[in-house]
Amino acid sequence: MVATVLVVAMAVFLVLTVIPGDAARLMVGPEAKPERYAAARKALELDQPWPVRLGNWIWRALHGDLGASWRYPGWPVVSLLGQGLQITFPLAFLASLLSFVLGVLLGVASAAQLGRPPDLLLSGLSQLGLALPEFWLGILLILIFSVRGQLLPAGGFPGWTGERAWVYLLLPALTLALPRVAYFARLTRAVLADVLLLDFVRTARAKGLGERGVLLRHALRNALIPLVAGLGLTFGRLLAGALVVEQVFSLPGLGRYAVEAAFGRDIPLLLGLAVVAAAAVAGVSTVAEILYGFLDPRVRAP
Repeated sequence: MVATVLVVAMAVFLVLTVIPGDAARLMVGPEAKPERYAAARKALELDQPWPVRLGNWIWRALHGDLGASWRYPGWPVVSLLGQGLQITFPLAFLASLLSFVLGVLLGVASAAQLGRPPDLLLSGLSQLGLALPEFWLGILLILIFSVRGQLLPAGGFPGWTGERAWVYLLLPALTLALPRVAYFARLTRAVLADVLLLDFVRTARAKGLGERGVLLRHALRNALIPLVAGLGLTFGRLLAGALVVEQVFSLPGLGRYAVEAAFGRDIPLLLGLAVVAAAAVAGVSTVAEILYGFLDPRVRAP
């Protein structure tokens, strides 16, 4: 995991080094005097060769210091990431939970009617859900539930000290969840369709177990491994990439910091975001692999 995070950080650093643009020039302005421009480059350590800057950043990062933001002078990157995660983490968790539960339920319902009209209908809806753009879906949900229905807030976030703060995350979480509900529904149906053809399922049916018991007690349990893997990747990607939806709903999460850091060439903040994204995906994937052994003893190490 540590190696993965370091490799990702190094790749992002190299990309930010070679692309056009000058953070010092953005800070002082195009008409600044050469002396002020040189002082800004020195303050940002841009006067040093990139291998030196990369080595210094890695050394500080290993000690828990991701540097100070250039876009937000005086603010440590760790503090900004902590503020963003207060929004993005609950949003990703809620969206992952909704997508997994609803998707598995729809997938089981579809697998119970393989080849029949309900299965074809659910499969068609799942295909449609996968094709929905998140930004358009978010705007549509705002129109339905906020503008016309006036049931949920259209965006913003009052802070966790405000009353019913979680209500502000419902529409963004639903926007993120719906396309992933379709993903989990299709994955559950595909895995169950294969499992239902295995010998142990035929044996369970031969013993007189009802179709519902066969599906839920035997087939679904054996289908959980790829579903847990999908859940882990979904949560990691949501935590790292809920940028568009956070912009649509004006949420002060990691997505807002990513956009502002990209426009401002804030290399320390961009590197910190890359570290968070890589750590989220690697960490959740590792937890999912550990859970495999509890779900299926056959994959445990001897």
